[in-house]
Amino acid sequence: MKPNPSIEERQAMSTHAEPINHLSKTRRIVALCQESGSLWESVSESYPGGDTRAKAIAKEIEQTRRTLATDVVNRLTGNDCHLLRTPPVKRQKFAGGQWRSFTWIDLLYQEDIDGNPIDYDFMARSNRGAHLFRIWFTASGVGIGVRPGSHKAHLTRTKLINDLPAGYPDREPLNSHGHESRHGLCLKGRPGQTNQYFATWDHNGFDTDEAFLAAVNSTWSEVGPVLNRYRC
Repeated sequence: MKPNPSIEERQAMSTHAEPINHLSKTRRIVALCQESGSLWESVSESYPGGDTRAKAIAKEIEQTRRTLATDVVNRLTGNDCHLLRTPPVKRQKFAGGQWRSFTWIDLLYQEDIDGNPIDYDFMARSNRGAHLFRIWFTASGVGIGVRPGSHKAHLTRTKLINDLPAGYPDREPLNSHGHESRHGLCLKGRPGQTNQYFATWDHNGFDTDEAFLAAVNSTWSEVGPVLNRYRC
C-alpha cells in the first residue's frame, strides 16, 4: 500500500482546472470529498471553523449519489439486473461529529435463486448476507467492483472471490476506527467485519457522466455473472 497522500497532494492530483460546478457528477463528488476532508482536524477530531460547510457538502454528496444511483440502475443490462435493489446510505453524520466525506452506491439482488429475500446485512450479522456490487466515491477517486458479504464466517465469500475475473484486486479497506485518510484510497470499512473490496480504481473520477456509466456497465458485464451465481 502506498503512503497516504496528504490533503494537498490529493488536491494536486485532481484534474478539475475548470470550475467545480462544470465537472462530471463523479468528479464533483470526488472534489466535494476532498473539500470535506480538508475541513476536519484529525488531531482535535473537530471542525475548527464549524461544521456548516461540511454539513452542506454531505447533503450535496448524497443528492448527487442518489441521482447517479438511478442512472446506474437504468443503464445496467443482463445478469438478472431487474432483481437488483439499491439500499440508502442512511447516516450522514457520525457519532464523533464528522460529516460523511465518502459515499457509495450498493446494488444487491432482492432474492436468492429459490426466491427467498436477501438481507443487505450492513452490520455483518449473517453468514448469508448479500454480496454487493459497489461503486465507492472518496477523496482519492472512484472504485467499481465487488464488496463481498462481510460476516467472518460467510458461507460463499471464498467461492465468490475465487471466481472473480482478473483485474479486480482487493483494495483492503480499513478494518479499524480512525479517519479514512489513513488509507491510500480513503476506504474505510467497519471494525469487527471482514472488509474486502475487489475493484478497479479511477483516481480522479470520470471526465463525463457517460464515461462513468459505460465503465459501470463494462464492470457489471464482468462481475455480474459471479454475483448472480452466488446470490445469498
